[in-house]
Amino acid sequence: MNSNRSRYIAGGLLAAGLSIGAAVATPVASADPSSDPWIDQLLSGLSLPAPAAALDMQVSIDGTDLFPTAGNTAAAISLANGGIAIAIGNGANAYADGGVAFADGANSNALVGDGGGDSAWVFGANSTAEAGFIGSNDSAWVFGDNSTADAGFGPPSSTPLNPFEFSNNYDFAAAFGDMLHATATSGSNMVDILPSL
Repeated sequence: MNSNRSRYIAGGLLAAGLSIGAAVATPVASADPSSDPWIDQLLSGLSLPAPAAALDMQVSIDGTDLFPTAGNTAAAISLANGGIAIAIGNGANAYADGGVAFADGANSNALVGDGGGDSAWVFGANSTAEAGFIGSNDSAWVFGDNSTADAGFGPPSSTPLNPFEFSNNYDFAAAFGDMLHATATSGSNMVDILPSL
């Protein structure tokens, strides 16, 4: 009798297990989101993030660009003379043939020649700093909009000690403000800082 009871209980458990398994395995119809107006309203309220804007920064060191140039609105060019060029801002340009050129501002320009030890720094929109296209150790700074600073430009010395020596060395031009134009280009050790103190 115990064996019959055991078979009866085992059979009942087997039947119950099969019923539960069949219920779990039976697919349940799912709602199609396109046919449910409530889901449509929920999904239509979601907004996707805006596409990323074009990159407004470029860095070039010793002739190597650090960011992709395609679609980039800033341009930096350094020649393989140890130059460092950094441009930040829409339409900013930096050019370094040796030395450091840093342009930060929309349509700003920083240009450095190959004189050695030269630097040009711009912090402002539509401004330009140029240094060292003739001469060495020249520096031009601009802190403002629509301003310029030129240092180290000009003709070679009339009596150079050697053919590579130029007269426009150690010049410094700086414009601290908007719509100013500083120039230190007529010889060596020239300084022009605006506004004047």
